[in-house]
Amino acid sequence: MGTIAAAVAAATMTLAACGTSSTDSDDGRGPDGSFVHEDARGKTVEIDGTPKTVVAQASAAAALWDNGFKVDGVYGDLPETPNYLIGNLDVAETKVVGKVWGDFNLEEYAAMNPDLLVDMTADKKTLWYAAEVEDQVEKLAPTIGMPLTGLSVIEQIEAFQELAKKLGATPDVADAKADFEDAVGRIKAVVRKNPDLTVLAMSTYGGQAHFANAPEHPDLAYLAELGVKFPTVKPDEQGIFEPVSLENIGKYRADVLLVDARDPSGLKDLETKDIFKRLPAVAEGQQDLWYPAAPYSYEAYAKIFSGYADQLESARVLQRS
Repeated sequence: MGTIAAAVAAATMTLAACGTSSTDSDDGRGPDGSFVHEDARGKTVEIDGTPKTVVAQASAAAALWDNGFKVDGVYGDLPETPNYLIGNLDVAETKVVGKVWGDFNLEEYAAMNPDLLVDMTADKKTLWYAAEVEDQVEKLAPTIGMPLTGLSVIEQIEAFQELAKKLGATPDVADAKADFEDAVGRIKAVVRKNPDLTVLAMSTYGGQAHFANAPEHPDLAYLAELGVKFPTVKPDEQGIFEPVSLENIGKYRADVLLVDARDPSGLKDLETKDIFKRLPAVAEGQQDLWYPAAPYSYEAYAKIFSGYADQLESARVLQRS
């Protein structure tokens, strides 16, 4: 299963909520200096001292990397050409135990003598990319499931900052946070100037369009907090996307259309279809990329929100039929 397929599969699960740890020190450690973390599954992981050998799913690894902690091993979708999903993660500095969805080399993982595995979770129950080997990896080292969606992007970033600190890092995010806040300020200015501007985000998979339910996607939820308007879609029972046939891709009118960047070939194919070209936002050149599941760090989202600001600043409200 590819990246976009993995994302849509994850979107069929119940959303995760972020757990918090009850500890007695400013860095989140237990009173005896142990590593203590309650994950999004409600599971508390306790390890004597600081975990030394940490393996993480690619997006989690990239988030930790940006927050000052370099993982020892990585697995997940690792493209030959780095993209936004892995951010600044230097794969050459890590041991790769899996390169695509469903690929996880248990023997190589075991040989690393891991202390901790960090993945994401979409349903508060199971790991995301390591779901098929979860029972086996649990026998080798404790696991943490970080929240995949369901929180604002700020909450997601802070969750990874907290974890990085517990792992012994000292995140240096002042410049990246300032850049992020600058982009946020630009978006707020657009909303004040152009309050009726409406944005729609969508993914494509399996011959369907999947309209994003903005409150359930961290970046879109935060844009909504800033005042950006989104259509009220009718999601399926999981609440994350509304799937429709491509024939109904024009169901919602929007001034700006953001299309999932995780499936370049799918987007390239979509752009050849007349029904897509006729969408008002596309016809007017107000289409851009949407970057879901980016590493949860200020550095990653400073770039993403700056791009959103660029698109919103150049957009105009289109005539409604």
